[in-house]
Amino acid sequence: MKKLAILCALALSLSGCSAAPSKKTYSIGVAVYDGSDTFISSICDTLSSEAEKDGIHVSITDAGRSQLNENDQVNDLIDDGADILCINLVDRSATSTIINAAMDKNIPVIFFNREPVQSDLTRWEKLYYVGADAEESGRLQGQIAANWLATHPEADRNQDGIIQYYILEGEPGHQDTIIRSETAVSTLDEAGISLEKAGYAICDWQRDEAYDKTSQLIKDGTYIELLLCNNDEMAAGAVQAYDDAGISMDMRPAIAGIDGTKEGISLVNSGKIIGTVYNNYKDQAEKIYQLADALMNNKSLQDLNLQDGHSYYSSYQKITPDNVSSFLGQ
Repeated sequence: MKKLAILCALALSLSGCSAAPSKKTYSIGVAVYDGSDTFISSICDTLSSEAEKDGIHVSITDAGRSQLNENDQVNDLIDDGADILCINLVDRSATSTIINAAMDKNIPVIFFNREPVQSDLTRWEKLYYVGADAEESGRLQGQIAANWLATHPEADRNQDGIIQYYILEGEPGHQDTIIRSETAVSTLDEAGISLEKAGYAICDWQRDEAYDKTSQLIKDGTYIELLLCNNDEMAAGAVQAYDDAGISMDMRPAIAGIDGTKEGISLVNSGKIIGTVYNNYKDQAEKIYQLADALMNNKSLQDLNLQDGHSYYSSYQKITPDNVSSFLGQ
């Protein structure tokens, strides 16, 4: 056996065959708009876990919702030796400082979750984006709400044939805020649901803001039959406000979220919200790492399903009481 092993090794050597070369060692610099954002932290945790398997170092900074902070942090990441940058922008329209710094050092950039305007993303061949289609999330949320209202006539509590709705919105200027809100409402309208807008509140994706706004609505006696939330964090804040006010389920509006976070899924499972839309953070984090790995190791990008060779959009899924059990444990 020993002689056979030696002969096999010699044959491999002579034929030019060898074990696959190890992956290049490199450093990933990640800058996020707000590290307390549940969805963003889920992406970062998964990205770090994927990179650790290959011994790749990941540095993560938190801009605290300040673009000036993020610009400085990106410069620090570059100075500290980052070979590739993964950027979750504070302000999607303010990319020039980051792009210029990356171009100056020839460092590829993968933007994620907060999509730069197209004119910025096409400035340089080494700019990429990983995220999801905001219009799809709004459409699926609208479908969840339309189906619920069609099958639960008691949701129209005053029986006037019109659904009074309110929207808890994310950050002003964020593409997901605008598109999710508009598309959810237009989808309900297309489904033949008669709607009356009771108002909206900007909650910056945050649970505490949503809690405060919803508590004020309850205090003011604002009548709502449907509450559309741009993300699950705000849906959770709204639920907590109704819980703390001691309002029974049959006197609350139907509440819908987006993102499919662990808490969002739990709220669907408990019946406190009518549904959410799963934003596949695992798929996005894995795609960010696969793209970074391909760029660092000069691999082909052909199998990464990039649109126009530079953008990847993950698909959403509806989560309702009918299928929530399959999402538990995500």
